[in-house]
Amino acid sequence: MVSLFFMKGDPMKKILPFVIILVLIPLACANWNMFMHDEEHTGFNDIDMKNINSVIWSFDLEGRVCSSPVIVENVIYIGSEKYFYAIDLNGNILWKKEMNILWSSPTILDNIYIGTWDGYVYCLNKDGEIIWDIELGKEIRGSPLVYKDRIFIGTGGLNPSFYCIDALTGEIQWSYKTISPIKTSASAWNDRIYIVFQNDIYADELYCFDLDGNLVWKYKTSDVPEGICLPPIATRRTQFITSSPTIYKDRVYFGSGEKKAYCIDCKTGELIWEFKTEESEWMKEYATGEDRIISTPAAAYDMVYFGSWNNTIYALDADTGSEIWTFLTGDKTISSPAVADGMVYLGCMDGHFYCFDSDGNILGDFKLGKVLGSPSISNGYVFVPAGSKLYCLGEKAQEIKETKTEENGNPSSKTYYIIGAVIGIVILIAIGMKKR
Repeated sequence: MVSLFFMKGDPMKKILPFVIILVLIPLACANWNMFMHDEEHTGFNDIDMKNINSVIWSFDLEGRVCSSPVIVENVIYIGSEKYFYAIDLNGNILWKKEMNILWSSPTILDNIYIGTWDGYVYCLNKDGEIIWDIELGKEIRGSPLVYKDRIFIGTGGLNPSFYCIDALTGEIQWSYKTISPIKTSASAWNDRIYIVFQNDIYADELYCFDLDGNLVWKYKTSDVPEGICLPPIATRRTQFITSSPTIYKDRVYFGSGEKKAYCIDCKTGELIWEFKTEESEWMKEYATGEDRIISTPAAAYDMVYFGSWNNTIYALDADTGSEIWTFLTGDKTISSPAVADGMVYLGCMDGHFYCFDSDGNILGDFKLGKVLGSPSISNGYVFVPAGSKLYCLGEKAQEIKETKTEENGNPSSKTYYIIGAVIGIVILIAIGMKKR
């Protein structure tokens, strides 16, 4: 029968690509391929979630952990200041490779791309073997953006730059010299690359480049963040910006060191709105200027979510910047949110990890340890780096390889995959029978 499928003029040749897409879409939706999930950094995964009410397992990581996990094809990848790990969904180690990663999170497509604290970018296969590597400088804090066979990443150290690298060969295509270390990750939209860094004294700037490295536009925030006490040496530059740009519905969102969240038009670079956070009483008394937005905003359901150094988590209207709800935490928030199935997940420096519904009501509160990295969502689970551990959160009775129908009647992601595969097989059989 197989030979019948591929006879000359067989209509199956036209239908086969759609069958493959039908089968693979549910599997792709389960993945979390990079920091903040996608090229736009939305932090949103369009999958069904169960009731996250328990720690399913935890895995001890060696050294400090500030990066975020990535989940591809049921394998979790995460780095620490000592090793880069591959872990299965049951919390068992598959392999580890000695690397000083610290902050950068991997990006995984056909291969694995990761930046290290000692200034290298590596391309690995999924068995952890090095395909190529390149030394760029020092202190790679941001995560690599892989877009149209190019890698976009920034460096720190004494000679910081923003680089475009060929993803296949590791060769530098172009670079843009900066004044201050780059601590953010780039995002992509419509053949445009967006990156935020400080390229002037006390000025955070959002840059938009084309794929060839030409500057399309840049947006500069105010020269001196309000409330900042100037250092004794005027030429000393302090790095404030570590919130990466998020793209949602033709707009760019990011937080800055001047206590503001910004919404910028993707095409023109014009300001649409800005939102200023409130200082705590201690910050006001000592004029420390410590209230800044380090958290990268997540965007979904026409909302923008982020945490701040003023011990507050914010939910804003994405269109207007109006405050919808807030939640007071016990310490600063550095971590960035993850969103799925109407719920928002975010950790805090006070050691708590929260799950909120769309109205800001707490659905879960876990005491895990100081959360520096950001959570990732896959297969109905939330994966959280906290302290020196990686946690898997889920429903208490939930099994890792569950295929049953969810309590609300909606099939799980794996069920969708099985349904897609069955439909594809039925279509192929039907075409084969017709050819007989």
